[in-house]
Amino acid sequence: METVVIAPNWVGDTVLALPVFEALAASGREVTVLARPHLHSLLSLVPGVSDSLTRSPSDGQTIEAMRARNFDEAVILPNSFRSAWLPYRAGVPKRWAYGGRFPSWSFRSPLLKPSVRRPRISGRHQSTDYLELMEAMAVEAPSDWQPRLSLSGELKATGLSRLARAQVQSDSSAIVGLFAGAEFGPSKRWPWRRFVDLARNLRRARPDVRIVIIAGPKELWLAVRIHEETGKIHPVVGPDLDLAGLAAVLDQLDLLITNDSGPMHLAASLGVPCLAFFGPTDPTRTRPVGQEHQVLYTDRWCSPCFRRRCPLLHHRCLRDLSVDQAVERSIRILDSLEASGS
Repeated sequence: METVVIAPNWVGDTVLALPVFEALAASGREVTVLARPHLHSLLSLVPGVSDSLTRSPSDGQTIEAMRARNFDEAVILPNSFRSAWLPYRAGVPKRWAYGGRFPSWSFRSPLLKPSVRRPRISGRHQSTDYLELMEAMAVEAPSDWQPRLSLSGELKATGLSRLARAQVQSDSSAIVGLFAGAEFGPSKRWPWRRFVDLARNLRRARPDVRIVIIAGPKELWLAVRIHEETGKIHPVVGPDLDLAGLAAVLDQLDLLITNDSGPMHLAASLGVPCLAFFGPTDPTRTRPVGQEHQVLYTDRWCSPCFRRRCPLLHHRCLRDLSVDQAVERSIRILDSLEASGS
């Protein structure tokens, strides 16, 4: 069975969908993933994915690329009309996806074959959203439905090398990463000056800890500001790396302090403990998966609002999260790791 999976556009959503790729591959399918170009290096780390296709800005090119492959079925993970339109126009015979319940999804239901009724998702984590879709396909779910990635020895060595170039050596001292970005928008970002104060206070409390500022190309300006305001002693790593390279660096961390973001989910899938700041998004839905993580969330009356910018302009959902709280939680996680010998 040649199966094409239409991947989500966001890094975090794609990481949360990793069990889907695993389940489909375990069922005997040859899994090809249609994804945006920036996701291909991430997909190369997934054992269940045999190939990937580039989702072009031109729908026509994407449709022709899919049509040329003669896929037997499509599994459509995004909820958009367009994601269902592409395999429909490419003539893929079976097109599995959720339809119904909301108007925007109802419009795409005629494009699906079959259309699976979307389950109620209130109160459950996003990583489990596709369980009912797998059940409808008669695909057995993995015993541990949790996003996990493991890196090759070569890629692990790459991570060590990149940190060594930043003058961060691998020894017994804990390495803490700070990620101040969030591609979704400003509303998901804890104020960058708080990251400056966090780095200073954490260094005072735990002088042995080494701090690395993690950044992608779009977060470079934030990383540079934090780097400069902390006396240029904490290196910036990552803006020139693809997602596989970023995973290699994250894999070397003992703790990632981060906003709700793609790197948060990527680090969690590698088993790296995270301290995550949540404001306009819902930690019930998208907190990092695993017991070792900590979440700071104020649960204000106006949150989660899921807006890219604070509609009330005060951004209290994140501004009310203090530096002292973050330092205390960080030390708690590090102490726990040391006690367990991790």
